[in-house]
Amino acid sequence: MLILIRFNLDATSKYEFLEILYAASTLEDMNTATPQAKALDLDELLHQHGLRNTPQRQLIYRIVSSSPQHLSAVHVQHQLETLMPGISLPTVYATLELFADLGIVRKMAMIDGVMLYDTGQQRPHAHMVCRNCGRIFDLDIPPVNSDDVTAAGNQGFRVDSGDLVLHGLCRDCQAKTNS
Repeated sequence: MLILIRFNLDATSKYEFLEILYAASTLEDMNTATPQAKALDLDELLHQHGLRNTPQRQLIYRIVSSSPQHLSAVHVQHQLETLMPGISLPTVYATLELFADLGIVRKMAMIDGVMLYDTGQQRPHAHMVCRNCGRIFDLDIPPVNSDDVTAAGNQGFRVDSGDLVLHGLCRDCQAKTNS
């Protein structure tokens, strides 16, 4: 489902809005996106699907792609508050869902029901989740290998995607429990 939100800005607001966008594009942490994320032409991809590349979509993608952590929609909205005050949580959810449908972010459902988003689609990887602190770490191995897909196929199942999530204790939490 895609929710379109339309708003009007007067000349002064448009200028301030463009200043906010420029400031966002020059923030140091916004420029730390992976080479794969930088290579993605969001404008071209959206146009291929008949969609506009709005300022909201640009900023949401920059936030997710530049984050070293996997983010929830709420975390994305909090980061957007300073850059684009008034952006609604439903807009963030709709945009992240659109990006997931387009294959430029991956959704990860956590045990507590929270959905996290990751641009690791450019570099498929597995995840490790600490059962104590809840942090998520990337594990640079394929989340699904060809043997897994073959085994599923032998059971009459056609695999579209797959995730590997390992649960346990991170190094920091292990150190705390050993002290």
